[in-house]
Amino acid sequence: ITNERVPVMALSTVDVEGHPAVRMVSPRGFVGDGFLRISATDSGQWTSDVLTFCTHAQSNKVRELVNTNEVQLVFWLPNVRVQVRCSGHAHMLFHPENPNYSTLSLDIRRRMRPRDGSDAECQGRRDERRESIAAGGPVEPDACGEMDTEFIREQAYLNHSPVIQAWYAWPAPGRVRLSDPSLYPATIPQIDDKAEAEKYEANARRNYVLVFVDINKVDFVNLDESTRTQYVRRGDTSWSITEVNP
Repeated sequence: ITNERVPVMALSTVDVEGHPAVRMVSPRGFVGDGFLRISATDSGQWTSDVLTFCTHAQSNKVRELVNTNEVQLVFWLPNVRVQVRCSGHAHMLFHPENPNYSTLSLDIRRRMRPRDGSDAECQGRRDERRESIAAGGPVEPDACGEMDTEFIREQAYLNHSPVIQAWYAWPAPGRVRLSDPSLYPATIPQIDDKAEAEKYEANARRNYVLVFVDINKVDFVNLDESTRTQYVRRGDTSWSITEVNP
């Protein structure tokens, strides 16, 4: 599944009062795929099962995910009559100036795997590295690729249209709309005053949050074939597969 094939997905969270909250969001793709390279030196050799979407730092989603980060995502593929339900935990990456910036608790490197399939060798080197660190040895660079999460967040932001980028400069979503139209620029480049444009651009970047969903279970239903398959994570990059009744 990519954001080209699936433009929207349903995101289910739990609000601060304990009630379910569902809305449609646009997936940005899987870490390592497309524009979501893991660093400036990544030439496209990595992929993962970590799905991403974005949100405004002052949105209700952020408050809900801070409260509990368990989420479920649902895709519906009408052309093939397939439903994909993904369960997992959401981990948010904020702008470096945000007080919550350091709260990203997911070690995404453990979910990365080489696109050429040489995963076993890479995992072995990672295990050796972790054992060395645990034993008090030197912290060597990860032989299976350096990870720059801020680079990933920046690439996700830059690959939005100017209209979407401007939304992140707007006042907090879900609040009463204010009467000043200048607070809602259609696009930042259309702002004539250079200083004002720079202020809105900086505000948009500060409000941009990239959310990493660490998927641990997938329920795949094919209505045309009357089949249902469940995938459950059993390791950093491996899954168990069970055929169940639809």
